Amino acid sequence: MYPKGKDMDKKILKLLYRSFDDKLNPEETERLDRALKESEALRKEKEQIFAQRNALAESSSPSFKPFFPERVMGRIESLQDKKNGFESFYETLLLIFRRFAIVGAAILLLLFIYNLQSGDILSSEEIMFASDITFEEILDLPLF
Repeated sequence: MYPKGKDMDKKILKLLYRSFDDKLNPEETERLDRALKESEALRKEKEQIFAQRNALAESSSPSFKPFFPERVMGRIESLQDKKNGFESFYETLLLIFRRFAIVGAAILLLLFIYNLQSGDILSSEEIMFASDITFEEILDLPLF
């Protein structure tokens, strides 16, 4: 006869669940039939599973109305057109930063060109190579 306990219940339950979806081999079918004859709880479990499967099969499957993807994409596109306060603030800061960066780069370039043109303090050799001028002398150079 079959061993008793939880191991037997789990194995038989697995067979019962599989019997709804797969075809069992003759040995498994015979084993499940014997267990169903011996156990009232297993028969109730089988009836309950069968009733649940029938209820699911008979229930109408929810479906989407026609042109569902087009409606969803339309909503997404309409949301992209609207901007909240944070997005507007970010775009404003970005525009201001770009303007400051361009103006700052232009000013730095002009100052660099002015410093190169205005002073004959350093020779071209001293600019390209290490010179004997000390750090203190470079700090004392006038900027304007």
